[in-house]
Amino acid sequence: MNIKVYGSNVCPATMRFVSLLTENGIMPQFINVTGSINLLKEFITFRDTSPLYDGVRGSGAIGFPLIEFEDGTRTRDVNQVLLTLGIQAKIEYR
Repeated sequence: MNIKVYGSNVCPATMRFVSLLTENGIMPQFINVTGSINLLKEFITFRDTSPLYDGVRGSGAIGFPLIEFEDGTRTRDVNQVLLTLGIQAKIEYR
């Protein structure tokens, strides 16, 4: 299963999610959007226009991580992804 994880290497929730996937034999493609101005611009454009971020915009949160599956489906619900993959863990956001 190909999974892309868009986030930042300084975001604890993103790094915990990537760690949990890796520990369970799933090697996601991690896209560190804060490592490139072009990637950051693409992410911000997506965040500012996608219904996935309706509850995030204006809240002060960035909205990491964003998960994309090989069929192009995107979600922000890391705990549902973990559950679907059979990974018994939960990520708490602060």
